[in-house]
Amino acid sequence: MKDSSSILIVDDSRSVRSALASLLSVTHQINEAADGTEALQAYTQSRPDIILLDLNMPGMNGLEVLRVIREDHNDDETYILILTADDSTETKTRGLSLGANDFLSKPFDIAELKARVGVAERQRKLTKQLVDYARRIQNEIDLVASLQSKLLPTATPYMQGIHIESLYQPSGEASGDYFDFFPIHDGTSIRTVVADVSGHGARAAFIMSIVRTLFRVTQSKFMSLTETIELLDKHLMDAIGSEEDFVTVFAADIDFKKSSMQYVNAGHCPGILMSEDGTFSNLSSTMPLLGFFNPPIRYGTCSFTVGSGLLLFTDGFFDWKDKYGSLFSLEDFIAVATKCMTKGQTVLESITDQLAEVGGGMPAYRDDLTALWIYYDTQAG
Repeated sequence: MKDSSSILIVDDSRSVRSALASLLSVTHQINEAADGTEALQAYTQSRPDIILLDLNMPGMNGLEVLRVIREDHNDDETYILILTADDSTETKTRGLSLGANDFLSKPFDIAELKARVGVAERQRKLTKQLVDYARRIQNEIDLVASLQSKLLPTATPYMQGIHIESLYQPSGEASGDYFDFFPIHDGTSIRTVVADVSGHGARAAFIMSIVRTLFRVTQSKFMSLTETIELLDKHLMDAIGSEEDFVTVFAADIDFKKSSMQYVNAGHCPGILMSEDGTFSNLSSTMPLLGFFNPPIRYGTCSFTVGSGLLLFTDGFFDWKDKYGSLFSLEDFIAVATKCMTKGQTVLESITDQLAEVGGGMPAYRDDLTALWIYYDTQAG
């Protein structure tokens, strides 16, 4: 009896309840209720595995009990077997639409009753196994997400005149987004990267850990930006070359001593460069995405003087619907972002505030959000 399923018998007829209890109590834990109100009280207290539910009862009928359990308690796991003398198509259709699992017509055959309860018990055990399995998977995903967040930079390296802001907002699962920055060349330059793996979950997080590890290797053993992207693409091709996964990357070396920037955009969203004079440039792809084509590495160069700023972001910031139901596009996001970039600081906060205004509240983002803002100002730091 310890591991047997629990059954709640709900019927306004004492003789029916007694008969059912007598038949099932040998192999199951039994509780009884004489009407709908008692049924919900017993359900709340014991959460039975199976409910044998009569439809025609005084006061709250069986259909209302069914609705409350499925909708108000949001319970799709309890197996509910309807017992009714009304086996019309209309009654069955309404019961099934409210969430009944099965029907048994009165008067019922004992052998059929036991068979239906056996089906209910097997279904309930299977549901429990699936729920437990899903919970374990979610716990693992949550652990991966927690560990992943710890791999992101938590402090800005001190460099006179350099202001850095970052935003990282996973979509609820382990993220395929990644950003990083660290000083190189004895602190006269910063290497920065924003990347995005296709897909979500543990697989995307694992691939992103490869990206993070390889980029961090270049902090202790310096490689040029071209060599870094070559190394990354080679390892991604080895790991996922035959799969459908891919990675987009925007990586840049900003040399503050030479007032210049070298960058590689491998199929990523365009970086937005704000020049000293307040003009904007979109730094579009210099080469295809990584882990798929094994393309030659191509880079771009531009000036990065005092008053310049660089905004990097992932595609979660666009491709959602605004408050009017229109698709918010990349062009829409760039228009919002460039207006905010002239502030110099608190840029990412301003962008998210503006997006919330456009969306009529917090937009229903479909993807992870990651952004990085680097601003060169003699008054920053």
